[in-house]
Amino acid sequence: MSADVRSFFGRPIIIGGGIAGLLTALHLAPEPVLVLSRTPLGSEASSAWAQGGLAASLGDDDNPMLHLADTLAAGAGLCDAEIATRIL
Repeated sequence: MSADVRSFFGRPIIIGGGIAGLLTALHLAPEPVLVLSRTPLGSEASSAWAQGGLAASLGDDDNPMLHLADTLAAGAGLCDAEIATRIL
């Protein structure tokens, strides 16, 4: 294991440099975080497509499977169902 990888231990790792990832990083400030993004921050994120905002299954009358079904329906064929299922 490299010294670089060891330095991430104990720090939150945020995957994605879109609005959700960056707001999460700001919310955790001044805690040091690691934001992983495959492109420069602010480019090629899906935030512009998130017309309905951000959602999660938090209520007593909701669960991850219902949230997944809503996500896939709202995606109208644009979502990768296998990937969406893996991040429940």
